[in-house]
Amino acid sequence: MDLQAHVFDIKRDCSEDGPGIRTTVFFKGCPLSCVWCQNPEGKNDVSVVSYNESLCKPAQCDVACVSVCETHCLSFVDKLYVDFEQCVRCDKCFAVCPTHALEPVGYGISLDELLYRVMIDEAFFRSSGGGVTLSGGEATQQMEFSGKFLQALKQRSVHTALETSGFFNFRKFTDLMLPYLDLIYFDLKLMGEKASHQYTGQSNRLILENFEKLVQDNSINVIPRIPLIPGITATEKNLKAIAIFLKRHGIDKAVLLPYNPLWTDKLKYLGLKSSYERHNFMSAAELEHSIQYFKSFL
Repeated sequence: MDLQAHVFDIKRDCSEDGPGIRTTVFFKGCPLSCVWCQNPEGKNDVSVVSYNESLCKPAQCDVACVSVCETHCLSFVDKLYVDFEQCVRCDKCFAVCPTHALEPVGYGISLDELLYRVMIDEAFFRSSGGGVTLSGGEATQQMEFSGKFLQALKQRSVHTALETSGFFNFRKFTDLMLPYLDLIYFDLKLMGEKASHQYTGQSNRLILENFEKLVQDNSINVIPRIPLIPGITATEKNLKAIAIFLKRHGIDKAVLLPYNPLWTDKLKYLGLKSSYERHNFMSAAELEHSIQYFKSFL
């Protein structure tokens, strides 16, 4: 059987995931469980269903999805109800949902098929200096596939980038993926180990060690990215600690990612909840405060 990846999205014309016009592949599964995860649909490594109640129009389909569902995880009284835990992705409901209120999240794809789909945009890569970015979830969770995919892209002279949480086996990474990467966006979230456990579900030790190793290796451009989560990562203590850590490693540039609350809608579609749900964007003052912490140390 051909090697397959488990992905949940392929986005074209991405301008924020690296230089030029890019196509970004989002891999399923992540070792972290950040309470503010921007892509909660990519957290686990199984295929799930997404339900957008605002799109559901029962009059248009006579609720055909209920009758075709193999595990009876769909029911209708005054509106459609989804038992997300019961769903096994028989996928029959998607074919009879005319408004796409029910959508699949996650699917398998072969190496040849994924290469075909991203190389459709080859002309845009060439003209803009763009390429392909691996994101997620966490692409290093599927390292064997990711490595072969990156190698195939480099054989086609395509610029490659990785967006990573930094939580991976470094030796395996240097063997399978690093030789075929041109750029790494490395997320630095929390400097305190206790806070890392609390808000991401994992210690930050491996993350910081991997960052230091990559910087010391000096064979690839590593750009640190800091998600600004009010009250969690965007605190004076945490941001100053990150800035000092970067300065100690000779890094004078970082990308700050202002908080975006749109992920909270995704939670509803997936039947999930989080202990952190701020529904408004960062204010200009909040963002400026965060920037100032870095200006003081970098």
